[in-house]
Amino acid sequence: MKNKNNMSKKIENAKKVLRDAGYYVDNLWHINDVKQNYKVSDDEAYQILGTALTSDWITERTFEMINDVRIDLINSTDEQ
Repeated sequence: MKNKNNMSKKIENAKKVLRDAGYYVDNLWHINDVKQNYKVSDDEAYQILGTALTSDWITERTFEMINDVRIDLINSTDEQ
């Protein structure tokens, strides 16, 4: 349990460093997200995540959503 708590603290500290540097870190994926559904090695799970999360489709949808949320935010600010 102590080892798990120590790892959790390290992860939270790492996320804080990245957040403070401007990175969004509140939606992270873990190899276990893949391994819970597929019988693959850690390396294969990491490769699957890398390929899936850096695909052109995901990148395009992410930028589209950023734009849509920005427009909604501007519109809601204008209405006030």
